[in-house]
Order: sequence, then structure tokens, then C-alpha cells
Amino acid sequence: MGNIFVRALSTPKQGEVPIRPSSQYRAVSILLAEFNPQFRSAVRSILLYHQFSKITEVFDSKSFIDAVRTSSFDVILLDSSIPNLDAIAVTRFIRSGKLGVNRAVVIILLSHRSDMTFIYEAREAGVTEIVAKPFSSAALMARLTNSLEKPRPFITSDGYTGPCRRTGEVESFVESPKERIDDHLAAGGDDLVILSRDAS
Repeated sequence: MGNIFVRALSTPKQGEVPIRPSSQYRAVSILLAEFNPQFRSAVRSILLYHQFSKITEVFDSKSFIDAVRTSSFDVILLDSSIPNLDAIAVTRFIRSGKLGVNRAVVIILLSHRSDMTFIYEAREAGVTEIVAKPFSSAALMARLTNSLEKPRPFITSDGYTGPCRRTGEVESFVESPKERIDDHLAAGGDDLVILSRDAS
């Protein structure tokens, strides 16, 4: 079952043409934050196949926070289901400059959710792209290549910080989510944890 899952992830869907990034972008540093070891291995294989070599892998909230705090990455591939890590909240903290050293880093969310409410919420937090799981290598590379070769202007304003959101229309029936009161930044000593919405 696991092997079938990995092959499905790595094989382009019918009609999809893999997009290869220009050689100048293959030297970018990538933080691959993925909880599922099979999925993490498959994504790493896709990146290596396309000649990305500067890949740092993490799988839990602590290792993710430590990596973002200490290193400047060009791209973060962020699994939205890492336990005790709210991907939406952590994106807000990165964009606000409260976490990490590169607030303009490309953040590509890897998520099982693709409903319009979630997409709207992620976009408002400053996520660069969302790739819905399971995805093909072509789909991932298309989002990654587009983010690197055609970067959107980085906006800093009172209400929003992140890449320009004018890339498409959000369905009119999707209401702007209220300010989430459960986006917690818990800091104690050297430990920093972004609590998920379900964390107690």
C-alpha cells in the first residue's frame, strides 16, 4: 500500500507536463517539513530528481521551529498536518517577522484540505501556494517553479504581509474568517511551539 502511494505521488497525471526550473534556481535552499515519512521521502525524491540539492528535512513542530529560527531558507514546503503545528498560524508569524530570519520566504502548503474556506484562510495568512494531497510531481514542480521564476511582489501593510494575493478570484460565498483567537505563540526558554487549533 505504501509503495503504491509513493508511486502515485511521483508519477505525473495524464496530460501534465513536468516543469523543470532553470538551473539558476536549483541552488535554492529548501526546508521540507512533512510529518509522514513516506510522503517526505517521495517529495525529497522529486526534488532530487529535479536537481535541487540543498534540502533540509524536518518532521515535527520542534525541529521545524528550530530550523526556521536558525537558517534562512528560500522555500518552505510545509505539511499542514504536523502535530502541534498550525500551518496557518506559523505562516502569519513568519510573515510578521516574529519567527525566522526570512519573512519573504516562499511558503508552499502541502495539505489534504482544498476547500475554499481553507484556501482563503491560507492566502490571507500569506501562503504563497497550496498543493492539495495527493499530488503528482508535475503539480508540485509547477507550483515551485512558478514561485521561484515568477515571484509575486511582496506586500507589507497594516492588514496583510505576504506575496501579492491578486492571482485569482476567491468565490464570493467564502466569508473572510474571523481573527483566530487560538493562534498561540507559546515561548518558554529555548522552546517555541505553534499550537494547532485542536491543541489544548
